[in-house]
Parts: sequence; C-alpha cells; structure tokens
Amino acid sequence: MQQRAIETRKRILDAAVMIFSENGLNGATVDEIAAAAGVNKQRIYAYYGSKMGLFEAALLAVFQQVELFSKQSVKAAEADPGNMTEIMLKNFIRVHAEHPAFWRLLSWANLEGAGVASLYQARKNENRSLRIIFEAAVEQGTIRDCSFESWLYTLLAVSYFYFSNRMTLTHTLDVALTSKEWEERLCSDLNSLFGAACPRARQRRQRQHS
Repeated sequence: MQQRAIETRKRILDAAVMIFSENGLNGATVDEIAAAAGVNKQRIYAYYGSKMGLFEAALLAVFQQVELFSKQSVKAAEADPGNMTEIMLKNFIRVHAEHPAFWRLLSWANLEGAGVASLYQARKNENRSLRIIFEAAVEQGTIRDCSFESWLYTLLAVSYFYFSNRMTLTHTLDVALTSKEWEERLCSDLNSLFGAACPRARQRRQRQHS
C-alpha cells in the first residue's frame, strides 16, 4: 500500500506540473488534474490539502529536478574565470531547455502572486561557491568590477527571458532566436560585456587594499 501511495502521488504531481505549467494556478482545476492522474480528486485534497498546496508541491518537485548551479558548470567557471559569464549563461539556458516546466511555473508563480517564497530558500545556499569564484575573478581583473548580485541577476534574467519571450522578441529584434548560432553569439557578447575589467576599476581596487 505504501508503494501504491508513492506511485499515486507521483502521478498526481506529474499531472499537476503539466497542467499548472500550461494554465497557471487559477486556470487549472483540481478536477482536470485528478482526471489526468487517474485518481479521485478527494485523494488530491487528502495529500495536499488544497489546490494551492498542490501548486506549491508541483513547483517544489520541479525545483528538485533542476540543478541550476551544476557542479560541472561551477567547476568549469573556476578553471576558466575569464569566461565564467559564458559558461554559466550556457548552463542556465541548458537548464531551461531541458526543463520547460521550470520557467513556465516560475512565470505563473510570479503572475499569480502565489505564496511560494519559502520554496526559494534552498536556492540561496547553492551559489556560495560561485560567489567566491566571481569575487576572486573581479579581484584579479578578469571580470568587470560589479556586484555578484547584479552579475547573477543579469544571467538568470537573460536565460529566463530567452525562453519566456522568444516568440515576441523574434519579431522585435528580427533575428532567429531559436538558432544555435544566435545563442552562441548572445553568450559570447555577454561574456565580453562582463569581461576583463578596465584599468581604472583595477586601480580603484588596488587603492582600496593598499
């Protein structure tokens, strides 16, 4: 019975992720999620309490599947700090490409004003190693003198926007945003923007530490 309950929960979560990512919290119904999962909707209430509880569980399930700050990408950034912007941006783009429900559910959570702030707390500790690498690169002059928060915000925003608004931006910019060539150019250009700090920035830091 325990194994059956586990399998039932998985079917419910899989159905919830699919339907919530397509329709949002208010656009989805418990009835259609129950039908997609092949369960009685009372089973959903028994497990998750409410539709909001199910939405939060679906978002958390997707978060647990996503390794936003992958060990491989962080290690690559550490080995090549001068290109860490391109390395991490490509990693974030890959994550969104492999997990479309991730950026879709993030969009709905923000639009719906869903009370899911507690779900993001676990992410705060994931970027500590990356912060250390970034700040060392700034100190060495291989990355422009800016805050880690501004740098990371830019990469996360660009990678998210790349998927969530590509249809409209394709027409606005008149470029093929879905092409691999454009993706490579985007990552390369941002790497250049955050690249080697200007002499004035290095001199300012040297004065601060002298």
